[in-house]
Amino acid sequence: MGVTDDRGREFVEGRFDRWWTRFLAKGLDRYDLQNLRDDIGAWEEWCEAFAAVGEEHAEHGREAEAAGNATTAGEHFLRASMYCHFGSFAWFVDEGRRERVHRRGVELWERAAPHLDPPAERIEAPHPGGADVPGYLRVPGGTPDGLDESPLVILLSGLDSTKEEQHTRASDFHARGIATLSVDGPGQGEMWYTRTMTPDYHEAISAVVDHVEGVDDVDASRLGVYGVSIGGFYAPHVAANDDRFDACVGLAGPFSVGPASLYRSVSMRDGFLHACRADSFVEADEITERMTLRGDIEDLTAPALMIVGGNDTVIPPEQTRRIAERAPNGELLYYPDGDHVCKNRVTQYRPYAADWMRERLV
Repeated sequence: MGVTDDRGREFVEGRFDRWWTRFLAKGLDRYDLQNLRDDIGAWEEWCEAFAAVGEEHAEHGREAEAAGNATTAGEHFLRASMYCHFGSFAWFVDEGRRERVHRRGVELWERAAPHLDPPAERIEAPHPGGADVPGYLRVPGGTPDGLDESPLVILLSGLDSTKEEQHTRASDFHARGIATLSVDGPGQGEMWYTRTMTPDYHEAISAVVDHVEGVDDVDASRLGVYGVSIGGFYAPHVAANDDRFDACVGLAGPFSVGPASLYRSVSMRDGFLHACRADSFVEADEITERMTLRGDIEDLTAPALMIVGGNDTVIPPEQTRRIAERAPNGELLYYPDGDHVCKNRVTQYRPYAADWMRERLV
């Protein structure tokens, strides 16, 4: 899908306004961002401008690595990866260029992986459909009191995020002795190249669970799932279809994804067309209309915490509330002034959700 409509300076300003707090939360530098905001004159320039800044940070990473400063190298490579991610995550002007920058971001994240604390190990879980499910497994050095192995939380991204972006959320669990596995499912990140968005997303995550059940230092019998935005739909969808999950957190997810064509957000509409690899909303709607918890919600018997903000203009908060109210063991954490994925309440909901999950897995 190529974006051919006129998206000039005003559109670029709108993207920076929309994503500014998200950029900062993932470790991008405020000075870099302001320079990018000043320099990018049209949407067509966005991807390569972000990638160029990413390469500057990658060079800092190589210098630190050569000097034997592993922690610093990891920080630089991780930040470099995030610039490539945010350059490509919602930019569909030219697929060849988008893919090059996206794959470079993955490469840089994996360069950071051994230097992180805890380090990350790449896993590729065989999928019945023939495409492996990629992910990053991170196991903290210490376990919760009384346990020989760490419980595991599988982290699911949304429409435009990927496994590389989940490092901040993962750190909440590592601090509590819980291992994390951030994955790209169908229609996301690396898996998009082999499997597009599907109502059968849960099958890929069940394949991941099969794969990690024999991994050392991880207790997959104590298993949680945590999803963000559209991932906040995937998480209860997965837990309802696989009873190995002991707890579920969904942040700002819909009960039913519904027709992609009805979303007001330009980035959401573009994202659905891309995730479905569809040439029209007729095609995309045929996929997204089948993505619903109707018929599944009664099977979500694991404790389920749904989190949403009253000022969410992307996913109607009533959709998330419906999951909490219809799930047999659901509960709602509601912030009346919270925006989409409660970015303005990060310091409140993130520790709450991590503690909530720990109590149910430990």
